Amino acid sequence: MVSRALYPAAAALVVALSFAASSPVGAQYCEGTVHGLSRHYDLDSGSGFLAVRARPNSSSRMIGQLFNGDHTEIFDRRGNWYQIDFKGRTGWANARWLRNDCGY
Repeated sequence: MVSRALYPAAAALVVALSFAASSPVGAQYCEGTVHGLSRHYDLDSGSGFLAVRARPNSSSRMIGQLFNGDHTEIFDRRGNWYQIDFKGRTGWANARWLRNDCGY
């Protein structure tokens, strides 16, 4: 027989696990593919590449670039920004240009 003192702890664990499973952190592996960019590269105008930023905003420092067809792992989402893997580092890219099946 289970002690009644264990019921609140067990209920709290079930609730915590259900929230973890629905958040991106608790999600399965998610990969995104870059798409929809111009075929003409121009760094000055920002066309032909997807900027990978240090933080989730367009004024943040650019730490790299992705191109049509590139694949990357997606870890999280904040608004219109995905947190991604970029050459073993964490960066942020605009979600508009990344197709995925993450569900977020």
